Amino acid sequence: MLDIGRFVSASAEELEGLSYYEMIARLGLLSFNSQGCKPMDLIVQYGRITASSTVLVVGCGTGGTAAHLAEMTGASVYGLDLSPESVRIARERAASSPARQRLSFSVGDASELRHEDNAFDVVVTEYVAFFLSSRSFEGFHRVLKPGGLLALAEMMKDSGVSRKADARILAAEASYSDLVGYRFHLPTIDEYVGMLAEAGFEDVRIRERFVEPDLRETARSLGGWREIFRISRATLQLMVASPVLRKRFIQAGRVKDTLIRSRSTARYVFQGLITGRKPA
Repeated sequence: MLDIGRFVSASAEELEGLSYYEMIARLGLLSFNSQGCKPMDLIVQYGRITASSTVLVVGCGTGGTAAHLAEMTGASVYGLDLSPESVRIARERAASSPARQRLSFSVGDASELRHEDNAFDVVVTEYVAFFLSSRSFEGFHRVLKPGGLLALAEMMKDSGVSRKADARILAAEASYSDLVGYRFHLPTIDEYVGMLAEAGFEDVRIRERFVEPDLRETARSLGGWREIFRISRATLQLMVASPVLRKRFIQAGRVKDTLIRSRSTARYVFQGLITGRKPA
């Protein structure tokens, strides 16, 4: 969930020197996750996560959903993120969580996991697989226990995307890649299924296709229209104060228009949950 206090108190000067992902971590923003903890709640069900479970959350960001998972189930949860700023904030969050003894966050690369073989009951990716290569899925398979669950809470493309819409989506992907400094690509459902099967997972299926919340739902999740106004005003102040931040916000906004808001393209892009199991 967006940390509104952190957002409205940020200064342009402190943000300009950060990378885009470090910046959104500092602001308490979620890059694409409009579903909050809904995917994690379903993962608890499909992964049968209990207090005896060990869970790796890849792309944990600032730790909100990882903390939610540990607090809800009592599981031991390990968060991994490439952003030092995200991990710093996640550790701050963990320190004040009632589940702090069961939360651990570290900086790391999803394609170079340093965990032991057969270490986790469940591995979760959260809005990070669009940066990953197929080698990462092989690593997830390695660190899962036999019978363990891989759950991808991710953005993906419908396999029936039209050529015209796909051209616009690919252009948005290139723009976002430029903004964040990493290759960003939305696989289709079939591509995800193929990558998981190739990595050794079985029973690969799409469990949920989430519906984007409307403006009223978004306002409710942020605490009401007054908070929407505070966020909008703070964003405008940052954009006026800094041409660098103005360019970033505009570029990110155009990408999200294509992927989330413009019906001609967004109809082919959705947030979903895919699962697969490591053979027992």
